[in-house]
Amino acid sequence: MKVILASQSPRRKELLKDAGVTFSVQVSDVDESLKPDERANPASAACMLADRKAGVVVQELLDAPELPAEPTMVIGADTMVVLDGDIFGKPHTPSEAVGMLRKLSGRTHEVISGVAVWGIAPNDEGKVSAGHTTFHETSQVTFRTLSDDEIAAYVAQGECYDKAGSYAIQGAGGQFVESFDGLLDNIIGLPVARLVERFPDLVE
Repeated sequence: MKVILASQSPRRKELLKDAGVTFSVQVSDVDESLKPDERANPASAACMLADRKAGVVVQELLDAPELPAEPTMVIGADTMVVLDGDIFGKPHTPSEAVGMLRKLSGRTHEVISGVAVWGIAPNDEGKVSAGHTTFHETSQVTFRTLSDDEIAAYVAQGECYDKAGSYAIQGAGGQFVESFDGLLDNIIGLPVARLVERFPDLVE
């Protein structure tokens, strides 16, 4: 079986590799905007965005001159930091990153990862059948109280800019974490333990 990760995230690639999954990467531009009513349910929104990312890759495979010759699994994922029902995405500016970290300081927030898995299987008639499912995983992360100087120094490092919530628990941002409850791999960006549990064929 061929496995495709619909993400360029170095963290997700490393998590899959460490789990023993052999895969390739294929990504396309996807609209990641959310309507207000969609933002009201972060878990559903995370699954929806994950499904968009995987779905566009699946469509490209089906539109290719030659259909996949072997069963193929496409994995999409989206991770959100949520505090008091508000979704924190990736910061675009230093001031935005500082603002997120100030809000997270001394508080417990949720990290929600949505995962979409598409399966494509060729048949004897030269056609393919396709199906998909989504699931989400939620972890709780508690930050210690942060000083403005700590926040400014961290933001200046630049680690925050491609991270939901403006921090990386596996990097320098881990110094802000007082405790967490749930799967660490989910907080990093992909609940690979749950993924492999649901789809054991991923590991050869």
